[in-house]
Amino acid sequence: MVILTQRLTCWISLTFLSCLLLTSYSANAVYKCMRHGEVIYTDKACDGGQLSLPASPTSESHRTNQNESLAKDRAEISRLQKFREQRDRQEQQIRDLSARGAAAREHKCKTLALQVRWREEDLRDAPLHTQQKARTRVRRASEKYAMECK
Repeated sequence: MVILTQRLTCWISLTFLSCLLLTSYSANAVYKCMRHGEVIYTDKACDGGQLSLPASPTSESHRTNQNESLAKDRAEISRLQKFREQRDRQEQQIRDLSARGAAAREHKCKTLALQVRWREEDLRDAPLHTQQKARTRVRRASEKYAMECK
């Protein structure tokens, strides 16, 4: 649950930062033009020298602030990507450990099942005076198999 929450937080942060990047690129000049008696706002210069708004504040300090903001956003995106990659590696390690544990358990259960089968064969082939010991061995092997594998 914690990993899911972290993943969700990471995606929300990335989405927010990408929106900030997109809006910072779209902060270009806006022109107010008169066409056929209507006021039109456009991002291109007006035809025929009509009204135009002064360019959006593109002073050097504003550009510097935008560049600093962009650099901070990129650094944050990089940090979040590294965090995500590290988390993905950890999750893969957990999956690998789980798979190894499952394989070891399966091997152990197969070994115990084989021992039960051998004990049952020994019981069938046992002479009359050793059958009680053979039954005990079969019962114990079956109990061990049941306890470990079922």
